[in-house]
Amino acid sequence: MPDLKQKLAEGRCVLAPGVYDCVSARIAESTGFEAVSISGYGVEASQFGLPDLGFTGLFDMVEIAGRITQAVDVPVICDADTGYGGPAQVWETARRLESQGVQAIHIEDQGSPKRCGGLPGRKVIAAEEMAAKVRAACQARRNSDFLIIARTDAKDSEGLDAAAARLNHYFAAGADLGFAAENYSFEELQQLSGMVDGPLAICGGVPGWSGSFETSDTYRQLGIALVIYPFTSLFVAAKAMQDFYRAMKDADRVTKEATEQSMTPFEWFGEFIGVERARQREEAASQPDQGEKDATEKGSPSLREETQS
Repeated sequence: MPDLKQKLAEGRCVLAPGVYDCVSARIAESTGFEAVSISGYGVEASQFGLPDLGFTGLFDMVEIAGRITQAVDVPVICDADTGYGGPAQVWETARRLESQGVQAIHIEDQGSPKRCGGLPGRKVIAAEEMAAKVRAACQARRNSDFLIIARTDAKDSEGLDAAAARLNHYFAAGADLGFAAENYSFEELQQLSGMVDGPLAICGGVPGWSGSFETSDTYRQLGIALVIYPFTSLFVAAKAMQDFYRAMKDADRVTKEATEQSMTPFEWFGEFIGVERARQREEAASQPDQGEKDATEKGSPSLREETQS
């Protein structure tokens, strides 16, 4: 599998669509993206029917991350909220998500209960308290290629200068990237990039966030190494289903035209999800190899016969 740390070291800006299940992750991979990011917002909404207000826990994310890392061959980044507690809990969070094959996690400096970065009323903990979480995550990882991304939500309540100071504090504690995950204008991103001591990650493609719609080349020139798109899979899927079901309800049926315009062909999805690959594996397993044939022809005893003798 490609290495996310190496990709970032090449000086490019990596765009990572936000995914919430195996299908959304595979679709992102199949269209050529070099990494995907498990969206806490998307997981909370799709798996539990809840808003992003801190309802999911460590073991929810560990289970989902394990499924997604098995489903794709590109690096997977995972939203780990606040690390689900203090340094001890963050240590366990980093260790368990790394063991699932995730290549990076991001943890945030929000207080409890945390909430989506697009919602008002977010509170942040002391910078040193967050720095201790960053240290714990760094100490927990088995491999230095597992990246720790430290996120701040302080701009809204404390201002741009404070957000930059916090990110620098987290860099000093060992963070590999600093995540500015709030609504920044392009001009604010320009300012922030000149104030921090390490590579930046930001949220991209967020409705209403004016600085979130640039190209990877433009972001790279600002020193932004990673753009996470937390809502792309979820919001696109939600709109597509809403539009389709409204038309279905209005027509009192599914029309042939609707299936052609809005649904993937049955054959395409079967190929995409791996039906042919599974068939090939079944076929390969049904054919004994030459060594097995030779043993059978020689009348080689079974394990049970050898044990009984």
